[in-house]
Amino acid sequence: MKYSLEEINKRLKVSKRGVSLRQRGDTLSLRATLPPRPSSQKTQAYQQDIALGVYANPAGFKAAEDKAIELASDIVRWKSGQDFPWANWIESGNFKSGNTCEYWIEAFREEFLVKRQNFTLATWQKHYLFQLGRLPPKAELTGELLVRTISSLPINTWIRHRTTQTYIKLAKFAGISVDLQPYKSKYSSNSTIKDLPSDQAIAFVREQITSRRWQWVYGMLAAYGLRPHEVFFAKIDPFPPYKCHILEGKTGDRIAVPFYPEWAERWGLWEQEKLATKKSEYQELGRLVYQSLKYHFKKIGATLAPYDLRHAYAIRVSVVFELPVTTSAKLMGHSVTEHLKTYQRHIDEKTNFRAVERAIARFDGEVP
Repeated sequence: MKYSLEEINKRLKVSKRGVSLRQRGDTLSLRATLPPRPSSQKTQAYQQDIALGVYANPAGFKAAEDKAIELASDIVRWKSGQDFPWANWIESGNFKSGNTCEYWIEAFREEFLVKRQNFTLATWQKHYLFQLGRLPPKAELTGELLVRTISSLPINTWIRHRTTQTYIKLAKFAGISVDLQPYKSKYSSNSTIKDLPSDQAIAFVREQITSRRWQWVYGMLAAYGLRPHEVFFAKIDPFPPYKCHILEGKTGDRIAVPFYPEWAERWGLWEQEKLATKKSEYQELGRLVYQSLKYHFKKIGATLAPYDLRHAYAIRVSVVFELPVTTSAKLMGHSVTEHLKTYQRHIDEKTNFRAVERAIARFDGEVP
């Protein structure tokens, strides 16, 4: 007899057990329609998971199938009028509840670390565990609990926005049907894109930076609109149009083109040695670039922020060079939707003003 997830579920289905086997990370659990747990406020039976605490190996699969048959027998007796023996399945021996926040957060963590190979445990702890830690570990993970936790946070704040995003992913992973979108904060970082430096000011600031290495980093962000961490993975062709190959990053590999190409040529951007660091996570690399440039800006009295260079690039390619939005978005490594959401208001303002300037310049009639 074969013992695998597929074969066991096939046998359970053919024998109409009403139970299926699931794998989360490297451990196994059972799923079935069961009556509410003793601590639950629910009144109707619903789909639930029971974690078995056994690994997805041959011995674990065999033990899991035996447990599935045992659970199916308990379900039959429950449906015939007997009480369901929850004491045999909740926190009993190696078997524990598969519906607690603690269980689902751990399963989510395992899935996160397996599938998102560019991220480490430190990324999980910094960007997910903080929000997930608001959930009571031993409580049943329900849509009502997620809504209640989100609603306890101040509206229109980054923390509520981020927490909601995280809980949406957790709910989808755990198979919980709940719409959390209405509870998201209206917080948006897009409103901070304003008072960007002119292209003349951008070029001037570069010349004031005394470190050649950080001049190069600055030039890369300005000419190619890179994210700060992407300078570590950039390789430039040493001939026009000086294409930049970004080998990896937050949104994968892509090719960027300099606007203006003269900046890439004048600044010799293909000649610089790569920055050396022991850091590997994209966020850590980005923070290193961001903080170092801020240090150099402070030394020369410049008031711009490193990300202003990427924002200025976005508006430059759309307004000055009038590229289609699909091309602009592709060069910057994000979707058309994201491009419009982030930059449309600022592009519209500058595009309209530029159109007015061109109309006035073309006018050759008599002024009354």
